[in-house]
Amino acid sequence: MTARRFSASLALLACALSAPHASAQQPIDSAYSAQIRELTPTDPHWKFTTELVSSLPASVSVPTPLKVLGYVPGTLGRLSYVADLNRYFDALAAAAPNRVKKFSLGKSEEGRESIVVAISDEANITNLEQNRLALGRLADPRGLSPADRARIIKETKPTYWLSGSIHSPETGSPEMLMELAYRLAVDESDFV
Repeated sequence: MTARRFSASLALLACALSAPHASAQQPIDSAYSAQIRELTPTDPHWKFTTELVSSLPASVSVPTPLKVLGYVPGTLGRLSYVADLNRYFDALAAAAPNRVKKFSLGKSEEGRESIVVAISDEANITNLEQNRLALGRLADPRGLSPADRARIIKETKPTYWLSGSIHSPETGSPEMLMELAYRLAVDESDFV
């Protein structure tokens, strides 16, 4: 084998190994994925998407934002209202109660419900309150011994906080969070 062929074969193998393999394990929602490609600019000088978000995993039991809202978040000329986002997160939590839990934080100054959504595997959702209490102990570790701190850190899952639309003109993040929440709830790949 020539050096050039070997290099090309090695490059193809590297691409194959680094590419997400969810499609081999989990079907893709072809209708939603087609709309992602249609809505995403494809100028060859700019890369606006990656294989991590250019398609959407399919689920027979969990609805996509398209199924609940009637459009893909980010569609030109469509802007989701808070009620739309809450409706989608209600549907997501109802369809995947072992992986998604929605909490109400109360009403905003304008009377809109503010929510927090937790998404994880079934064991973490089951132990959510225990994990919250452990993280609270770590937030002020002054009363903990070094051994207790080490034990709590070892036994506690980290929490990642994603927030969208903390300023009124920010419209992209709430749209994106619906699709991200769906992906986190249904994707079984190693990337999630």
